[in-house]
Amino acid sequence: MNADYWESVYAESPLSELERRDQSAAFDWLHRHFPADGSKIAWERVEGRHAHWRIADDRRLAARAAEEVRRRLRPGSVVEHVGDSLSPYGVCCTDVNALAVVAALLEIPEHHYFLAEDRSWLVVVTMEGDLDVLDRDSPRMG
Repeated sequence: MNADYWESVYAESPLSELERRDQSAAFDWLHRHFPADGSKIAWERVEGRHAHWRIADDRRLAARAAEEVRRRLRPGSVVEHVGDSLSPYGVCCTDVNALAVVAALLEIPEHHYFLAEDRSWLVVVTMEGDLDVLDRDSPRMG
């Protein structure tokens, strides 16, 4: 991966001012709290309110994903994004800038994980057109 390329991508608005985080903490949490089927979450074994859509059109997929994130954000809340291949680090956004940030991040060709900071919900978007949304009954930070 070319660091200069990523600095130019993340230097673009609306990503330039986002808080950056080591994404290993988010991935560690995902691995500890969700059953796996290979490298993917085994959604059929996940507890909580789960919804799944298969959307072939990339624009419709991005719009639906952004809407699902927006619906879950409350004033002052934070969402963390991590990507599974090309993103060099996680980033955080708020209810104020989430729609623009989600749209920009979904342009990166990788699987995307949007997590509530309190881990009460999760939105996952794959390059294959899958959108999975999970609302957890009992959020846990640890």
